[in-house]
Order: sequence, then C-alpha cells, then structure tokens
Amino acid sequence: MEQKTKRRLYDFLPWILAFAVLAAFTLFVFVYREGANPFETQFMKVNLLSTMKIHLLEAVEAEKNAVLAITDEASEDFAAQARQAADRVENSRKEIESIIYREKLPRETGMMNEFNSCWSHYKKLDETILNLATQNTNFKAQKISATQCAEEMQRFEESLNRLIQRYTHRSQCNDAVMHSYEALTASLNVFALHKPHIEETDDQAMDQIEQRIQFYDELARKALGSLDRLEGLSDDEDLKAAEAAYGRFMDLTREVLRLSRLNTNIKSAELSLGKKRLIASQCQEILAALKETVQPQGNYSLPRSKKGIE
Repeated sequence: MEQKTKRRLYDFLPWILAFAVLAAFTLFVFVYREGANPFETQFMKVNLLSTMKIHLLEAVEAEKNAVLAITDEASEDFAAQARQAADRVENSRKEIESIIYREKLPRETGMMNEFNSCWSHYKKLDETILNLATQNTNFKAQKISATQCAEEMQRFEESLNRLIQRYTHRSQCNDAVMHSYEALTASLNVFALHKPHIEETDDQAMDQIEQRIQFYDELARKALGSLDRLEGLSDDEDLKAAEAAYGRFMDLTREVLRLSRLNTNIKSAELSLGKKRLIASQCQEILAALKETVQPQGNYSLPRSKKGIE
C-alpha cells in the first residue's frame, strides 16, 4: 500500500512542479504589474534615465570625433563608437518605455512620447552625419592635391625649366621660352584653385571656380601645343615629359574636383554643429525633465535634498 502511494506521488510530481512554477511566475507578474514595490520601480526608472543621459553624451562626443577625424580609419572607429553608444541609449529607452506605458501615468507617458519623437529625429540625423563623415571626401581631395598633384606639377615645372634653359640665349627670350612660361603660369593657376574649391560650400561658387580652372587649362594646353609646333621641339624629350606630367596632373585635378563637389566633411560638420547639436540638447532636456518628474512621484518618492544642499 505504501509503495503504491509513493508510486502515485512520483507519477504526479512533474505536474506538481509545473503548477508550482506557473503559480510563482503568475505571482511575480501580478506583483510587478501592480507595482507592489514602488521604490524599486522608481529607482529603476531613475537609473535608466541616468544611463540614457550618459550614453547620449558618449554618442554625441563620438560623432563629433568622427566628423573631425582626418583618416578613414579614425572616422570609422569613432562612427562605430557613436553607433554603439546610441544602441545603449535605445536599449534603456525600450526598458523605461515599457515601465512607463504599463503604469500609464499621464505626465510620464506624455514626456516619454516627447522623447521618442526627439530621439527618432536624432537617430536619423546621426546616421546621415556619420555616413557623410566616414566618406571624408574633402580630406581626400586635399590629400590628392597636396601630394600627387604637387608631384606632377613639380615634374612639369622641372621639364619646362630644362627646356627654358636650353632656349634662353644671352638673357633673350624666344618663342619656346615664352610659350613655356605661359604653360607654367596657367598650370600653376589651376593648381592654386584646388584649395578654394575644396573649402567652398556653395555649388554656384564652385561652378565659377571650375570655369576659371577650365580657362587656365585651355591656356596651358594652347601653350603646350604651340611648343609642339615649333621647329625642333616636336620630338623633344623635355617637352614630352612636360606634356605627360600635365596630363596626369589634370586627371588628378578632375578627381579632386569630384571629391570636393561631394563636400561630405563640410556637410557633416555643418549638420553636427547645427541641427544635431540642437536636437541632442533637446533630448537631454527631456530626459532631465522626465527624471525630475519620476523622482518625486506619489507619497513614496525618494527623499529630496534641501535647497542649497547637494
């Protein structure tokens, strides 16, 4: 008889355990939903809001560093940090949103909705800025101009200077010397216009700079063509070297202008210092106001320090 009873108990044991777990879970959900421990809920909300403010500041700082970085590697590293910090804000936002929406307190719910709208705007603008910053087109244009273009200009100048020295007789200039100086002057004017184009933000102003570049390019090519038609210069090695260097220089110039036109560094900096700064500040203000609303809630609010005492 005793063995049969034990056997029956063993048969029902899994069901008993299952009902016990279910009852415990139901009791936990009921207690949590009913807010049986308001101090814990309040502390959780305050802690989440503080965490959100900290991570939001981290995201803003990393985004600024991504905009200011001068290499692709640094920009991408800071952009990744900015996205990670924003993800941490989002995770905390979801947690506190679930609590506030469950409690259905009108003031907190309204402020939560206000932050959600601000945060949505922040994330869209943040992604735009980070995508622009990591392209680094202005910095890339400047680097090409300062290195590869400068090298080709040096080769161009050295080749024409050798030609000038060979065709200068007793300080008298002939056609070869005159056309060489014309080509040099025009090409240096093209080179000098790289910098203002890279720094310019207005499309119409860039159009005007490109028109001037085209004008000087035509002058340089015309002068080189005149040199090529002079007797004894059609097969000149220095002239051929100069023409090749100038061709490479203008190919690089077109790339400089293309990258400069994208203006990603300038656009990202303008957005970061303008719209993004205002929206980030607004999000921080909403979080601070929501924290002030959460702390004195009900009769069980956390003790507040006296005026003038931290």
